[in-house]
Amino acid sequence: MLLPTDSDFWIQPAIQQLHRESDVSAQKSLLLLLWYAQTSDSDKAIAEFSSDAGKPQASRSYAGEFVHRTENAGLSARIAALATSEQSLRQARRERMKAVSDEALEDLDSYTAKIMAKRK
Repeated sequence: MLLPTDSDFWIQPAIQQLHRESDVSAQKSLLLLLWYAQTSDSDKAIAEFSSDAGKPQASRSYAGEFVHRTENAGLSARIAALATSEQSLRQARRERMKAVSDEALEDLDSYTAKIMAKRK
């Protein structure tokens, strides 16, 4: 997993691979990774991919779901994120992702929602 590492090392390579990748499953995996990244670069790559008519419809629809999720970040996540900086949320998420468990994956979604809310 890349999420416990500094995203500066993998976001651009993931974006570049997304542009080159032709396999739908691999595209979806890269889109999910980029959505979890929650950066302006990853948001832009997902949005561009979702509107690229040259990409498979299934992958474009999947990217569109992430665009929609980002646009509609929940109020509860925004409230929870108020008392914490984006950087500290990212660090806490990196630390939590060093564990592999169902609970860690649930926390991944929770931290990501808070980061998304903080970025709004």
